[in-house]
Amino acid sequence: MRLLNQENIMKNQVDTVEQFKVLIYLKQHFNTDEVSLYLVNRFTIKLIDCNNAIGYFKYNHQTKTVDFYEKNRKNERTER
Repeated sequence: MRLLNQENIMKNQVDTVEQFKVLIYLKQHFNTDEVSLYLVNRFTIKLIDCNNAIGYFKYNHQTKTVDFYEKNRKNERTER
């Protein structure tokens, strides 16, 4: 798991296309100056807000949307 700093967020510096799509979604819906973002795996970004609430945002290939989970859910594709 890697913490994204403000420069990474501003320049959209992530490792995969899926993380890029999740990051764009998070930038549209959250004030990224007020949260911490971590790259969890190739599909998922972990968000921690100023109240220490944690959320996991994962790109869904089937629906082409970003899904929210309160707990990290492993994807079968990442285990192969």
